[in-house]
Formats: sequence, C-alpha cells, structure tokens
Amino acid sequence: MRESIGSTFLYNMIFVFIIVVFGLISATMSYYKGFKVNTRILSSINKFAGYNDKSAKEIENYLSGIGYTVDPGSQGECAKEKNSGHLVKTSGTSYLYCVYYYYDDTGVNEKDGKKAKLNGNGEPIYYSYGVTSYIYVDLPIVGKFKIPVYTKGERIYNFSDGQVQKGG
Repeated sequence: MRESIGSTFLYNMIFVFIIVVFGLISATMSYYKGFKVNTRILSSINKFAGYNDKSAKEIENYLSGIGYTVDPGSQGECAKEKNSGHLVKTSGTSYLYCVYYYYDDTGVNEKDGKKAKLNGNGEPIYYSYGVTSYIYVDLPIVGKFKIPVYTKGERIYNFSDGQVQKGG
C-alpha cells in the first residue's frame, strides 16, 4: 500500500513538471514572436525613413502574412504618450500595435545647458520610433488577455521633411 501511494505522488510530480516546462517554453516562444513583430515593424519604418503610408502598408502585409491577431477594436487602445514619445498611427489598421515618435533623440539635455543640434530647417538631426505590440493569450480557465511588448528603435538621421507627424 505504501508503494502505490509513493508512485502516485511521483506521477503527479512528473505531470506538474511537464506542465510547468511546456508553459515556460510556450511563454518564451510567444514573447520572442512579439519582439520579432516589433523588429519587423521598426525595420519597415527605417526602410521608408519614417512611419508613413508606405511603411504602414508593408507592416499590414507582414502582420497579415504571419497570422498576427486581428483586433477590430484597436483604435483606442494605445496611450497618447510613452516615455515622452508621441503616438503616431494611421487609422484604418485592423491590427493592434502602437508606434511612438521621438522628436529629438540626440541624447542632448537642455537642463545641462546644451541645446539640441538642428538641421537647416530647424528640425532635430535625429529622431526615432518605439513600437508596442501585443501577445494574445487565450487560456481555458483564465480567459483572454494580452501582454504588451515594447521596443525602441535606433536613431534615424533626418534627411528631409518626409515625416507625416510633428512631435515636440
């Protein structure tokens, strides 16, 4: 009798261990997919020198190609500002991702008495973008929820006035 109780406990331990390990692996894979989406969105923004109609179209094509979750109520989900970055996103997208524009990304701080470097049009030399995408999770007992994944891109040199947005 003692051995049958001990083996049941051992089987339960093995079962819990397998559930935990597979849970961690699936969470890691989902988080990786979130960063992969952010990297691809930032790559498209860099390719077209800003978030404009061409980059938005390429982002839509990519997200539909990988099977990113369609969110019909995605218009009001993004915060207006994040880390002093302003929200810029074209309307009409059926996917939930937030693109933030950072107007002056030179690392120059006016509090120290240093002014930002400006180009001939009086605009900062560098700007950058940040992207928040979401990992969608649907668990039987817990229900549906989403986890935000934020990535800030590299600085982009301001060649011209081709940006749709104006921050600052």
